[in-house]
This record gives sequence, C-alpha cells and structure tokens, in this order.
Amino acid sequence: MKSPLLNILVFLISVSCHQNDNDTLLSGQLIDAYTNEPIANARVMVLENGPETTTGSNGSFQFSNDDVKLLEDVSDGSGDYAIAVSHADYRPRELNVSRGKKTQVEMAPLAVPTYFYYPPVQLNDGIATGTLKDANMDRQLIQNLMEKVQGNGYKEIHSVLVYHNDMLVLEEYLFGNNDTIQFENDIAVDHSPAPIQWSRKDKHYVASVNKTLTSTIVGMALDQYGHSVEDKISTFLPQYASYFEDPNKVAIDFDDCLTMTAGFQWDEWGDTDLARLWKSDEFGEFVLSRSNTGPGSEWRYNSALPNLMLKAVDEMVDGGVREWADANFYQKLGIRDYKWQSQPDGYPEGAARMFIRPRDMLKIGITYLNNGQWNNEQVIPASWVNECFQVKEQTTSGDYSYHFWIRNLANTGYLSADGDGGNYINVFPSLNMVIVITQGLYLKWPLYVIQSDDMMKNFIIPAVN
Repeated sequence: MKSPLLNILVFLISVSCHQNDNDTLLSGQLIDAYTNEPIANARVMVLENGPETTTGSNGSFQFSNDDVKLLEDVSDGSGDYAIAVSHADYRPRELNVSRGKKTQVEMAPLAVPTYFYYPPVQLNDGIATGTLKDANMDRQLIQNLMEKVQGNGYKEIHSVLVYHNDMLVLEEYLFGNNDTIQFENDIAVDHSPAPIQWSRKDKHYVASVNKTLTSTIVGMALDQYGHSVEDKISTFLPQYASYFEDPNKVAIDFDDCLTMTAGFQWDEWGDTDLARLWKSDEFGEFVLSRSNTGPGSEWRYNSALPNLMLKAVDEMVDGGVREWADANFYQKLGIRDYKWQSQPDGYPEGAARMFIRPRDMLKIGITYLNNGQWNNEQVIPASWVNECFQVKEQTTSGDYSYHFWIRNLANTGYLSADGDGGNYINVFPSLNMVIVITQGLYLKWPLYVIQSDDMMKNFIIPAVN
C-alpha cells in the first residue's frame, strides 16, 4: 500500500469549449485522478453569477445551447471563461477555461494536508493574475508557508493574497470562524456566526483597517474641495460650537486627528474609553466633552477621532459622506459589495465597523502601491499617498502616519493598514508587492501579529528576494 503522502487523491475537470456545436457550449467530466472514479454531485458554475449545473453519476456536466446567451454575458469577449467547481470532499477552486481547448485541472481533497498551488482566477475586476513563476517567486517557500497554514501551524488564518510584479499570484482561502466584535457589549467577541469555508466572495470584518479607509476618504475630500490638513475641524462641525469655545479644542486641525495627536484625555488600550464611547449615543459629544491638553501635546490612539472627521467631511462634501465616498472611492475601484456600518446616530462609522472582500482590500493596496492610481485613473491624490508614507509620529507602538503604520520586516519597509484580529493591507514599494491577510483572532493581540510577521518575514519576503 502507498504511504498517505503518496496516496493523494486529485481530480480532473475536462472542459471542452465548442464554437460550432449546436448542442453544447461547455462540457466536461469530473473524475478522481487516483481512482479514475467519477465525482458525482459536484457543483459547476460559470463566473460571475452565470449558469450552473451539477455533475451526474458519471461525473459529467454540460451547459446546453439554452445557456449560450448567459455564457456570452459572462465572457470577456475572447472566448475565455472563469468557472468554479466545488464538492464537499475537495477544496473549492476557481479557474479559467478557453473556448476550443480541453482543460485539465487538478483539485486537492480536503483530507490531504499536502498543499497544491493553483494560480488565482482571472476576472474582469481590474486585477491581473499570474503564477508564482511569472512573478519570479520561490515556489518552495510558498509551499512551505501554505503547508504550515493548512497544517494548523497558525490559528484562524482566513485568507492570504500576494500581489507581486503587477499580478496577483497567490490567493488562498481557508476554513475558520466568522467572529466579529460586539462593541455595544463592552467590546466582546461575538462567536455566534457559524464557522465557514472562506471564499473570494465573502466579506470579512477588518476592524481598524477601516481607519485607513477613513483617512483615504478624508484626504480625497480635502483635495477635491480645496482644503488642507491644517484646516481647523471646528469649521465643519457647527453643531458642536459650544465645545469649541475651549481654546485647545478649537485649535484642533485634521492633521491632529489623522495622527492621533488631538490632545484629548483618552486611553482605549489600557482603560475602558472605547467601551464607554460605544455606550454613548453621540460619539462627537463624547470625545469633545473630554478634557484637552492641546493639539500636538501627546500621541493617544483614539477611535473617536476618525468618526469625528467623517462628520466633518459629511458637512464638506456634496450629498453626504457615505454617498460621496461610495461614488468617488469605492465605486472607482470597483468595490461594490461591502458593508459599512454606522455610528449610533446614523453617520458611517470610521474606526472599525467595515466588512469587505479580501480582493477589494487588495485593490486599495494596489492603488497606494501605484501612487494613488487605479487602472490609469488618479483616484487618490498622489500627494496624499506620499504623505501617508511619511512617519508623522514615533510612538511606543511603532511609527505612525495618517491612520497607517510604517513598519519594517527583514530589512524591508512597508506601509500597513492594521486591524484587530490580524487583518492587514501591507504595501511594499521596494518589492512591488502588496500582501493581504485576514485572520479571526479578535482581542488576541499579540498572537495575530506574531503570526502575520512570521508569514511575511520567513516565507513571503524571502520568496521575492
């Protein structure tokens, strides 16, 4: 009998694309490559949101002529299609098939710990994809990384995406919890959602990564409406005029809020200020009622400040900040499926409550990597991107910028949007690389930091050097 490592089951999808066949446009068979037995009851779907079918008892599937129009709607016009195949006993996979060619595709069974590398699927989403070889990355180091991930060498890794040399070359989703943070309940982890097999389409809770998104929106609005980070925030918050009678508070500008140096008495890491903020009905009044030692007096991580800035931007822009940010930022990047929750008074929440897909997180990282451009359009001002890469405050927790951290691993500097639980958009300009990691380790600092640092320092960064 073969050893377990050699006794690996894979299956093949044979896809035939017939240009002149009146009966079938796409057809194939799902089989187990080791036993040659057909795989029945597997789901095959044409992406995005195209027709789908289920394999029969002999493992075969086909899309009939009735599906031709639907298939044309999801093709990019070249005859290439993206399909997804899933079965309860195998790792799900998305792949590209070409008309007129017979494509064989391996897929790995869930019961086998060995990692099988497959390049990410190419979609019409503006992200170019390729292989590790295309990007000149060390295949063995990525193999070692993912075998550690799949073998539970790390806890609750939900996704790993690596974009290098202008292409997405690694995109993996794992099974894990679907936890979130319940802020109204003294900042407790909500374990009630059932664990899931994470996928490209699932929105992940990203915690303080949302601070970076708020910073981006603020920078874009200031630029578009002719304002500066030196403008006083009180100018755009007339509803709080009584609080700004305090000379320290009226002196606060956007730069002070973006760098967490607004001067308010605040401690959300060692005390209960964040929990008390979420028990209040009005975030602006809660923070502005605090004593203030003057802007620039000290650095204090303060989740009320990005929410205060969003209220100021709401007054600044046309149509309200939620609609303006959607039209000018998210839609520009093709980010349409996200969930942006609210402060208690209905304004969008700017510090944490964001659910977004990992590929959309990657789009944001790519835009910063490309000096604010997405698909040759200047979405984020280049001057703003440059400012974000500058160290604004040297803190005991690391170098801080405009709601970004500026970090260094393996003698390589990078810009990081960090979120509790281990959610990251990491931009490495010197390596032409963006790394997105999502984890589910909420309120478990520093474990999620140790894990992500180990993944990047010992596997991903060396793979490109």
